[in-house]
Amino acid sequence: MKALHRVIIEPHITESTTRNMVDPRTGAYQYAFKVAMDANKQEIREAIESRFGVEVDSVRTIIVRGKIKRVRLIPGKKPNWKKAYVKLIPGQRISEFEGI
Repeated sequence: MKALHRVIIEPHITESTTRNMVDPRTGAYQYAFKVAMDANKQEIREAIESRFGVEVDSVRTIIVRGKIKRVRLIPGKKPNWKKAYVKLIPGQRISEFEGI
């Protein structure tokens, strides 16, 4: 098992993730994180629960494909990365994201 502090790279905060942070039906909070490519859902769940002290309801992951960019005449590609949507149990929230 990999060290839990290497699983979470950084939070992924955009307009759409902050707009969809609270589920209107259940009131549960959902956060997006950039995670290691080789991390599985169980490792992500354990890392979030130990780092922030909350209970995770579900974890969904997606691999975001890197865009093809061009610098003058030389084409290049951004690296692929993995995003995890972490849904918490209703009534739980991460206090570090309160001002967002």
